[in-house]
Amino acid sequence: MCATGRLLRDRGGAGTLLQAHARQLVRAGPPRATLSELEDHRYTLTDLLDDLAGCADPGERLCIVAELARRAAEFVLLSDGAWLGGGKWLSRRLAEARPGLPERLNTAVREALDGRTGALISLVEEVLAPAGGRLWEGHHRKGVAGRAEKG
Repeated sequence: MCATGRLLRDRGGAGTLLQAHARQLVRAGPPRATLSELEDHRYTLTDLLDDLAGCADPGERLCIVAELARRAAEFVLLSDGAWLGGGKWLSRRLAEARPGLPERLNTAVREALDGRTGALISLVEEVLAPAGGRLWEGHHRKGVAGRAEKG
């Protein structure tokens, strides 16, 4: 809002300085995702794909598909070093990063909600491919007490 909004009042130039700084931060982009962060997202997407493949209940499928779509979009943005967003801003950021992908995701989600999950599975696998694909085997993180945990 500070970077792209219209400055209505500026006493002493503080607003102009703040807006210039905000624009600089937006142009610089977010910090790059770490390998661990990307692996965690890959693992989560892999788990959701597995849940979707074994899902016959329409209510459960709705929840899985919604989560899968959101997390796949976020993974693309993280992988591309783009800003994240929520709600409408997630779709807008995704369109900026990968033109045409929001429309493809929308079509795949609609089909998946009707039980035709192939397009959504393929699209998520396409998104995961440049980062190494699905991540399941051998993924672990240190737990709080120092023990290895899955996920």
